[in-house]
Amino acid sequence: MTKRLIVIAVCVLVSALPVLAQSRGRSKPPDAVTGTWKGELLPEGAPRGRAVTLELEHDGRGKVSGTMAGMPNPADVKAGMFDPKTGALKLQLGKAGEPAVLLVLEGTVAKNAVSGRMTGDVSGEFKLAKSGTPK
Repeated sequence: MTKRLIVIAVCVLVSALPVLAQSRGRSKPPDAVTGTWKGELLPEGAPRGRAVTLELEHDGRGKVSGTMAGMPNPADVKAGMFDPKTGALKLQLGKAGEPAVLLVLEGTVAKNAVSGRMTGDVSGEFKLAKSGTPK
């Protein structure tokens, strides 16, 4: 009788392990950067800002990749870094398919928003909000 209970207990544990492993992988909270960001670039001296949309992806180890739409030419992230402890975000952007960095955005992510300075071919400020998330 005890042998039978031990065998049943082992079978139950073995069958439960894959379910537990899958549920742990799904419960990972989304990171603060991955997703769609909408907002505007505010160049110094310009009469108005330029609306932009960024699609960003954080690799979980500090690197950020993605694209930006809203400029005369599509752009991509040539190099990007995010520090989840401080919220610091730095994106080096340039025309898609070309290696040159034309614009650098440096700011701080807080509560699904990021704002900061932009430098490069144009200098000024930027403000972005993460789409589809509560503020």
